[in-house]
Amino acid sequence: MSVLCFLLLGLAVMDAETMRLPDAFTLPGLLLGILYSALLPEPTVAARFRAAGLSILGAALAALVLLLISGTYYLLRRRQGLGTGDVKLLAMIAAWLGPALALLTLTLAVFATAAYALILIAAASRKRAMLTAKLPFGSFISAAALYTLFQGEPILKWYLSFYR
Repeated sequence: MSVLCFLLLGLAVMDAETMRLPDAFTLPGLLLGILYSALLPEPTVAARFRAAGLSILGAALAALVLLLISGTYYLLRRRQGLGTGDVKLLAMIAAWLGPALALLTLTLAVFATAAYALILIAAASRKRAMLTAKLPFGSFISAAALYTLFQGEPILKWYLSFYR
């Protein structure tokens, strides 16, 4: 998990400074997440392969969710609103943490980004220009993933307790 933290911190800073999430970090991080899942203590080799397969499936589903959101935005606005680096970053997080915590990460990142955007709009003198400003969504995803890594399970238990 320290490797994941290292990658997330580096990617958050990189995205904040350059608005880029390089494949040189996200793709190896994705592979390391799958390897991590395969190396978790399981009673049999088959269970380890199953864990790696679920990690791959979770990463694919996370990427698909963001690709669908990105495609829908493009159809509505006729411009790109989400980079593929963000998609690969969420896939990497899902490979490490699983689909449930990846969804929690995405939810927290969206709320944090929206709150930041509202603060920027409220503080701006030219509000119209701020409505199309680019934000480093990968930085928010990374921060949310770090929070989820340490506090995600209690949050999910609390939230799911409302449905029992």
